[in-house]
Amino acid sequence: MALALGAAFLFLGAGSARSQGRLTGSFDSNTIIYTADPVTHTEVSPDNRYGSMNYLKLDYGAKDWGAGLKMEYHPSVIKGFDASLKGGSLTGIYARWGKTLGGVKVEVTAGDFYEQFGSGIALRSYEDRELGIDNSIGGARIALSALEGAVRVKVLGGFPRYGIGSMLNSRTTTLLGGADLSVRLNDILGIDKENATLLPLFTLEGSFLNRHEGTVPSDIEALSRAGGFSVPSDVLSTSARLLVEKGPVSLSGEWVHKGRDLTSTHTLGSLLDWGLGDGDALLLGASASIGNVSATLTGRQLRNMEDRMFRTAGALTEGNTLNYLPSLCQMQTYLLAGLNPYTTLARGERGVQGDLYWRLPRRSALGGKYGMNIHIGGSYIWALPVALSNHDSPAMAYRDLNFDIEKKWSPELRTVLFISIQENSPSHGQTSRTDAQNVFVLDGTYKFRGSPFSIHAELQYLYSQELTRDWMAGVLEVNFAPHWGLALSDMYNHGSTKVHYYSAMCSYSQGALRAELSFGRNREGMVCSGGVCRFRPAYTGGQLTIKYSF
Repeated sequence: MALALGAAFLFLGAGSARSQGRLTGSFDSNTIIYTADPVTHTEVSPDNRYGSMNYLKLDYGAKDWGAGLKMEYHPSVIKGFDASLKGGSLTGIYARWGKTLGGVKVEVTAGDFYEQFGSGIALRSYEDRELGIDNSIGGARIALSALEGAVRVKVLGGFPRYGIGSMLNSRTTTLLGGADLSVRLNDILGIDKENATLLPLFTLEGSFLNRHEGTVPSDIEALSRAGGFSVPSDVLSTSARLLVEKGPVSLSGEWVHKGRDLTSTHTLGSLLDWGLGDGDALLLGASASIGNVSATLTGRQLRNMEDRMFRTAGALTEGNTLNYLPSLCQMQTYLLAGLNPYTTLARGERGVQGDLYWRLPRRSALGGKYGMNIHIGGSYIWALPVALSNHDSPAMAYRDLNFDIEKKWSPELRTVLFISIQENSPSHGQTSRTDAQNVFVLDGTYKFRGSPFSIHAELQYLYSQELTRDWMAGVLEVNFAPHWGLALSDMYNHGSTKVHYYSAMCSYSQGALRAELSFGRNREGMVCSGGVCRFRPAYTGGQLTIKYSF
């Protein structure tokens, strides 16, 4: 591994000197030492004393050319991540060429790349290290842009990555082939700039993606024989998108259809019913900004839209995914507000989410001397009958109402009052049971005038009659800009378990380097990033995180 890293640096460094190109890169390391904790009943064996996951990325560009590589070394996978990530190797490499030919910008990529069609419902190839997702596509992509970006075309083909290992044996046998088109209709129709100010701007987009799975796993073959159906080798997804913009107002819509694929019709206890079915999704959005007020409204419906690199009747891992289906509700950042997050029901759900933002300017009657920001948002999500057993109508799966008010009292002091009212169905509407919780947060930051010293504190309370009942939490952060930071936090479940989940952290930053050392007890539960979640088991231990970019 070390020899490979050294060779990569020497090769790219020599290339930089010859062609006056630029070498950039990043290094990311996350290591946890686990300790036994009788309070949370977590044990440490010789095989799971620690977890360490390390990433190195290098990119080199000169004139019309670019190239890069990625290496990973995970001697022991951190708890909660897919065990298939264990190991180390060169996990990605690419070369890119781009040039403008006859007024058309052309870009060709060979090797590993990431891509997204629309909102990602049809395809999203991306990396998220918090979730253990890296489904880069190994193959080729051609992107064209003409008429100053009025027409854009992308065509791609390749094999998505799953797990770790060499670039070849970490690829699935699933072959992806697809294309995406985006057209600004106003430019194509030749509407001049004077009339363009009177008319909305229309953007029409569409895409298709074919997933070809050359071999059918044995467990899927057994299911198909038992069910009397044959699993297709190809599944075609198509989408159409429209964006309308006029000044501060925009409207958007996306429709996706997924071809017939293996699907579980519903879950009843431990019994899964399997069969074939198509899927579809509809996403509608609207946003407007008038003066100091802005608002967004989003509606979405999903039916059988789970799309995996390869089919399996066993447990699904986060890494085995081809599309992006974040939960349609506020992404909570406070400790207690995100304690029991909602996860998307890809088999069938319908939801709506709305947010209203009001900025009260400085020296106004309500804003006061330094102004104030108010946000009100909420969501309501139903599970559809297609995903439920013995249901003829949709059932409530999740709903929330969030309110926060940010007030600046002086050049030094800023506070936030946050309230979140949540109700979650643990069975996604299968039963009538729901879990409700109300979260209250007081958040304050004080920056000492003429000093790099600042203090940030949070007081949080969660009231609930269900699950583990009431919680309280506190956070204290002390920052000595621009280098040092200290933080202490504790979540205490005084309603049921009487367990403290504490954490102490020290961080150091210098230029592009950030190092963080922490120790604490972590609760079992879901960890979310961008609205997508993974399960994390409980653990206690020390953690060292290093990030460096150049």
